[in-house]
Amino acid sequence: MAIIVTHVDKGGRFVVLGASVSKWATSTGHVLFGDLAPVEKSGVVRSVAVCGADGKIQFADADQLRVVSIDGKTPQELLGGGGA
Repeated sequence: MAIIVTHVDKGGRFVVLGASVSKWATSTGHVLFGDLAPVEKSGVVRSVAVCGADGKIQFADADQLRVVSIDGKTPQELLGGGGA
């Protein structure tokens, strides 16, 4: 199955090789209260491994990609135009 995507900002067409979702969290001591009131940060990173015509593997933010076709058919053809 070949999934072809395009980059929203930069253009270009790429083949999807795989996808990943990673969660992260950090905790550092507060300036005045140290470990009693730590400053915590967390987030989620969604990335997609793609390659262009040159075969070079690249990683892109999932939010910056849009699906062009899946096995030669558009998402609308596969979902009947009513996909969410």
